[in-house]
Amino acid sequence: MELRDKYKELKDKNFKTYNDLKKYFLLEVDFSKEDAPNKIKTQINSVNDNLSRVWLLFASNDKSNWDCLQVAHSKNRVRDEIKSAIEYLLSEYDKDSNEVAYTNSAFYKNVCPDAKGEEYRKCLYGKIGYEYKYFRLCFLNVNKYLGIDKNQDFNTDIERIAFICKNQYAEAKIAYQTLAVYWRLYSSGIDGQTITYIVENPTEFEE
Repeated sequence: MELRDKYKELKDKNFKTYNDLKKYFLLEVDFSKEDAPNKIKTQINSVNDNLSRVWLLFASNDKSNWDCLQVAHSKNRVRDEIKSAIEYLLSEYDKDSNEVAYTNSAFYKNVCPDAKGEEYRKCLYGKIGYEYKYFRLCFLNVNKYLGIDKNQDFNTDIERIAFICKNQYAEAKIAYQTLAVYWRLYSSGIDGQTITYIVENPTEFEE
């Protein structure tokens, strides 16, 4: 995989690993293709739709090095979204019959299947499941990650804006920090505007 040019320096500056970020995770769902279906189902059922609207998918082939492959923001029905993603990850995948053209993700060149809607999710997660053995879905504590007081009253417009936009902003920021391989953005959305701001002001995000 080849990073897009404007993100190549990030690997040496602000890049965050799973170990760097695990303190911000409320819940993790760990599984592999070798796990019994009932074990995976039990873990999925432990996910409450109100737990978090931002989740990350890490994958590994050795349980030591974890690649962040996807970050997502689910406004509603988080459990259903991760359930379908897991089903595609664990499904049989024929690489030859699923060969498609590829497009850029936010950070990498030519990695995302050139498909749309549910067909895109099926191709993407099927490909991930083919390439990796172990998987970890992590649910982000957005308030802790952004340093927001969860008991804060939102009485001003600035506070209300932060409350309304915090999940989309957190999604984009953590996708940037992890260089999530398959993450895509909407240029006119909060996520796209966040990435543009970070790229234009990188020193503000150095830790």
